[in-house]
Amino acid sequence: MPPTAIRRPLTIGTWLVVSSACLVLSPILLALGAAWAAWSRRPQPLLLARLLIAYFYRELVVLVGCGGLWLASGCGWRIHSPASRRRHFALLRWFVSGLAARTRELLDIRLAPDTTSEAAAAMRRDGPLLFFSRHAGPGDTVLIVDLLMTTYDRLPSVVFKEALTLDPSIDLLGHRLPHAALNTADPDDCERRIQQVSSKLGERGVLLLFPEGGNLTAERRRASIGKLWRKGRRREAAAGEKMEHVLPPHPTGALAALKGNPQCDVIFGAHTGLGLAAFPRELWDDPPIGRTLTTRMWRVPGGEPPRDPDEQVRWLYGWWQRLDDWLEEEGEPRP
Repeated sequence: MPPTAIRRPLTIGTWLVVSSACLVLSPILLALGAAWAAWSRRPQPLLLARLLIAYFYRELVVLVGCGGLWLASGCGWRIHSPASRRRHFALLRWFVSGLAARTRELLDIRLAPDTTSEAAAAMRRDGPLLFFSRHAGPGDTVLIVDLLMTTYDRLPSVVFKEALTLDPSIDLLGHRLPHAALNTADPDDCERRIQQVSSKLGERGVLLLFPEGGNLTAERRRASIGKLWRKGRRREAAAGEKMEHVLPPHPTGALAALKGNPQCDVIFGAHTGLGLAAFPRELWDDPPIGRTLTTRMWRVPGGEPPRDPDEQVRWLYGWWQRLDDWLEEEGEPRP
């Protein structure tokens, strides 16, 4: 990634221009989308136009808001103060909840959340949490962050790849709030960053981590299992072959999170219902219109996970098998 001093002027300037142009030209975009949808007899063109307008509108507001908060903090002097952090979390909640709500409205997505389990009760209580979630389907990160913030009033610290900071809103909010933007070329630094964020979670904080590292596809599943065999990690490779609905989890990040906060409750999360489309072409061919997003959570009390790293890996794989079994019961399609 380019250095911050080079990256941010380019990305912020580009996004400001593109967002403004999208809003100014929104009537034309909607008209073109409607005409294309009528000609092709498919709803995708008009849905895409509406989603792009909603996205760039919120991007523009977040960028302007981040600029205002930077000025209010003394040109960055108190940007990490508690008051500034609260305002940035409020801006993040507005961005995520609005984008998620608009997406659900346009695609007619219904929610079937897990609201009665012990895990859901733990989410409502005070106390830091580690949330290990599967990663599959369109926009699940936005929908999960919205669930954490809107339903459970949690303050999420998200672990994500540094490449996503090409989006300036993610870049600014990701570095002003206690998120973990990872440069995967430096595994040791990734572990240190996750451990640091985990150790500093507040009473309403939750670390959101996707141990699979990416959306599920048949190619990624084969590659992940093959890599485990080549590394001689036979137990994990054999366990991964038994899981047909998830990728074998990468234990490094989860173990770093546990090391940073060993007494923290762990929530395992799975979701299904939106399909497995992970790339733009797949989303265009099979958008999740009119579907129901079903979520399920399990709680592991703090201190219960084993302390030995090898035992922790087996423990994590055991839970990932449990997620896979639940997805099988729910009728999740195989990639």
